[in-house]
Amino acid sequence: MKRCFDEGRRVSTATRNKPPLRSCAVGRGLLSNEHRTTVIYMNRRQKLQGDKLLPPVTLRHVKALTDCAGILQHAKYAIPNRFEGYCVDDNVRALLVTAKHCSLFRDASTLDLLTTYMAFTFHAQNDDGTMRNFMSYQRDFLDSVGSDEVLGRTLWACGYTSGALYLPENVREVAHVIFERAAIHATNRLSLRGIAYCLLGFYYAKESFEGAKERIRALAAEILRNYEDTRAPDWEWFEDFMSYSNARLPQAMLLAYDAVGDERLLACGERTLKFLWDEVVTSNGVINVIGNNGWYVRGKHRALGDEQAIDVGALVEAFLDAYRVTGKQQYYRNALECFSWFTGNNLLKLPIYDEGTGGCFDGLSLEKGVNQNRGAESTIAYLLCRLAFEEVEKPSPSRRKFTENG
Repeated sequence: MKRCFDEGRRVSTATRNKPPLRSCAVGRGLLSNEHRTTVIYMNRRQKLQGDKLLPPVTLRHVKALTDCAGILQHAKYAIPNRFEGYCVDDNVRALLVTAKHCSLFRDASTLDLLTTYMAFTFHAQNDDGTMRNFMSYQRDFLDSVGSDEVLGRTLWACGYTSGALYLPENVREVAHVIFERAAIHATNRLSLRGIAYCLLGFYYAKESFEGAKERIRALAAEILRNYEDTRAPDWEWFEDFMSYSNARLPQAMLLAYDAVGDERLLACGERTLKFLWDEVVTSNGVINVIGNNGWYVRGKHRALGDEQAIDVGALVEAFLDAYRVTGKQQYYRNALECFSWFTGNNLLKLPIYDEGTGGCFDGLSLEKGVNQNRGAESTIAYLLCRLAFEEVEKPSPSRRKFTENG
């Protein structure tokens, strides 16, 4: 998906040694005081201070973009842009953010947001389990069936939500219903990124959805086939081009390995993640993800500008999953370095995360500077990778699961 820089509009098109998930310091119940989120964050602040001052977690801008129907796609500066309406893509990602936020911080006020996004998703599902995507501000759906990635992101969000034990049972049950109805459409005939997102969904639902591991094996086999058909010594990738959300592909392979234990999936995930990293970090340590103004076609020069938060956020999440799965601390350090794009370690040396609103700017262009609009996609992409740091324990010198070389 490509954003124009004048308005920020979207143009169509189990037991292996690993760092444990970070548990919440408070009890199992959800907290009624919204400010408790800050208290919990402060309990972790000493650890996070060593991680290049990760900003505090806030859903302030997500709330600003949300009305009784769902989260609006776009903003004019930081003001919700009602002309552009809603989409399932952003609402299922917002569902994922709020499910993670509830699970981590036990903040009862987040449940109201989560319920809104869940209702939007439930309403957008067709009788046959497929998903629509775009809805006008007048509440009319503008398409009959969304893309493969809409289906995959729905499975990802609902798979996670259905398995989040700290969420209310009725929330998890609705997520499970949506997941089951959508899952029949998750086949290896989908686009490669659609398959990757579906795989993420089955990964998080592997304990509750019968046959999830078999589906993971089948989907991972298709991604692996693409990799083996395309790879070369100078091109460790799945396709003859690199475009958007590239990191979701190696991330899916790493999580597939974590679920089924096939070493080929681990090797593929690590090799392709390294190849992607080598392409986006400069010799000076500046982060420059693949730009959407031309992407990167094999054998040609890659695009340098028109970078988006969704690509950076996906790479941060992939590195943190790689760290969790393998225990290699270098992956955690890479995640921190990649995250620094949001705070100014980019080609323009300008912050992309706006601490004043809690939103994230929609993009970075070498010609036009930072897109000042703060829409849902960029803000949610930031929050997903920021929350990912809360889900893993920071490495400590005394805890090494694997050697750095293997």
